[in-house]
Amino acid sequence: MKINFSFIGLIGLLLVTGIVIISCGSGSPTSTVKKLHTAIEKGDSKAIGQLTTPQAEQMMAIMGEKAKGMLTSYGGIEKTEETINDNNAVVKVIYKNGETSNYDLVKVDGEWKVTINK
Repeated sequence: MKINFSFIGLIGLLLVTGIVIISCGSGSPTSTVKKLHTAIEKGDSKAIGQLTTPQAEQMMAIMGEKAKGMLTSYGGIEKTEETINDNNAVVKVIYKNGETSNYDLVKVDGEWKVTINK
């Protein structure tokens, strides 16, 4: 059986390109919220700053350990519901203990950021 190496090479190139696009993209609003939860749990202020708008980052800094304690008491994320409207999104998080939170997000320079909706 003769294998066409140029075809296999093309398939490999497409797979690698797809992986790069996915990993470099802004992700989804839901993935941003999940990353924010991880950053809060770790106390990673740099990551929090990268995942939030300046106003939301300021609020997170004020909340500090209270935010971490709240998330811990919720027992983790059970499921999420995401609604996207152009450059705005809302992620409803349903926690394992039954609590819910809505996170407002805005797309800034191609990246989803958690924001404070006034």
